[in-house]
Amino acid sequence: MKILIVGYSKIVQNRVLPALAKMPEVTGIDIASRSNAGAVAAAKHRFQGVFDDYAAAFSHSGADLAYISTINSTHGALVEQALQRGMHVIVDKPACTSFDESRRMIDLARRKKLCLAEATVYAYHAQIGLIRGAFREAQSSPTRLTAVFSFPPLEQDNFRYRKELGGGALLDLGPYAVSVARVFFDNAQLLDMSCTVVSRGGTDNLETAFSMTALYSHGRSMVGHFGFDTGYRNTVNLLGPGMSADIHRIFTTPADMVNEIKVQHNNTASVVPVPACDNFLMFLNQVAAAIKKGDHSAFVSDMEYDAHALHVLRSSAQEA
Repeated sequence: MKILIVGYSKIVQNRVLPALAKMPEVTGIDIASRSNAGAVAAAKHRFQGVFDDYAAAFSHSGADLAYISTINSTHGALVEQALQRGMHVIVDKPACTSFDESRRMIDLARRKKLCLAEATVYAYHAQIGLIRGAFREAQSSPTRLTAVFSFPPLEQDNFRYRKELGGGALLDLGPYAVSVARVFFDNAQLLDMSCTVVSRGGTDNLETAFSMTALYSHGRSMVGHFGFDTGYRNTVNLLGPGMSADIHRIFTTPADMVNEIKVQHNNTASVVPVPACDNFLMFLNQVAAAIKKGDHSAFVSDMEYDAHALHVLRSSAQEA
């Protein structure tokens, strides 16, 4: 499988390329980048082809799969170009910046029978299965979820403060807010959601933090706080009958990090150790296996679920 990487982001450099290097089925990698020219030149030996024009890359790469890791506002158009060229696609979150755009890309992928996967890679870490296993062992399942992903303010030239680049906390962190319930509530139907923007900043006065609540089928509910205006916090707490579980650093777990899940079952506390796990490699392996098998519908279904929930989240957002 040949890969075309579109955009030479830090995620590509630090996580995607090291993961691809461990996959024997990857036969070659091309890179297309309009910026980071120096970094691309320094790493040119890693690539079969180097392009400074995205359209030329899609036309001449001959790749089987495109990994799109560019500024948020460009995702939708690049996804469409890749799909039109017959390439399977992985795209960083948010896959698109509007619900209509998401639906068009999902419909296009289905018509062309191509894989379209949004890179919500935290969901592929081994710790997710261990949490599920802990609940099964206790003969319980999560019914309440609290999620917090918040960190200090960024440099003022960061794209997250720029409206035209697809910035703002709702687009940048919203995909975590809407996908975590899908992951732990087993695709439960979203019944209601409300969102409050609690801070704004930057020259475009974009939202920098939001709090939200959501109700799902079978009596499940979620509370979340997300933003870039506080001290660092990255955690999920799950509650179910007779059971609770807490895990830190869930959304951005380094590949070499040994983690732990704190469990409370019928007033007895225990710790489930989590070995180091490269969730990018796990995700990419699953995408490659699905493409080889010819059954990758689960990825586009997950993207469809998240796109709808993100639309509801953004539509319901009100000022504090």
